[in-house]
Amino acid sequence: MRRILLCILILAMSAPWAGCQLAYFFTDPDKGRPVQAEYNKIGKRRVAVLVWADRTTLDIDPKARRRVCDAITYELKKHLPDAKLIPSREVQAFQEDSGLDWESMRAGELCKQLKCDMVLRVDLLEYTTRAAATKELRRGRVRGTVNLYECGEGAMTEAVYETEIVANFPTDRQSSINDLSDGELMREAVAQFGQATAKKFYDHEESLRGPERR
Repeated sequence: MRRILLCILILAMSAPWAGCQLAYFFTDPDKGRPVQAEYNKIGKRRVAVLVWADRTTLDIDPKARRRVCDAITYELKKHLPDAKLIPSREVQAFQEDSGLDWESMRAGELCKQLKCDMVLRVDLLEYTTRAAATKELRRGRVRGTVNLYECGEGAMTEAVYETEIVANFPTDRQSSINDLSDGELMREAVAQFGQATAKKFYDHEESLRGPERR
């Protein structure tokens, strides 16, 4: 009898922890909950994804802007088939070959140059394979602000949507990365950044286990 009471006491004390753990492990990862787009008015408009990066980032990876632009453009085109996405090569040519000071241009001027209706500007704040707190740890990390601007007559000068996106690879739930190069780590982090950014603009599902910790 004493042994039974002891078991009941142990179970009662560990119930909150056990409940959370059991809920996680018995949740079907294939099932999801619907999540509405935070901005759902892109429609059939022409959109240019314009990525800014500081000189330090470009010295480390001269193609950083192109990689992030490609990732976001790919995901938007995949999930918003009615939207017209300006090819990343055209955006890159404008940034590098036009000779214009595009960084100081207003959204309306950018739209005229890129022949689009909306500009999705991404400013990269972090682009690294080293953890901020512990530099010796390897982890792909991309963090940036995202601002969507409308163009045309009567359009606001302020962004119609803005947020900040962070993507890490590996996340806490992913396996060891000892066999991956820094380039592979960044490629995965950039892909996840592209996915997370695009999801702000279309309805989708998220795992019942909740978003992965970063």
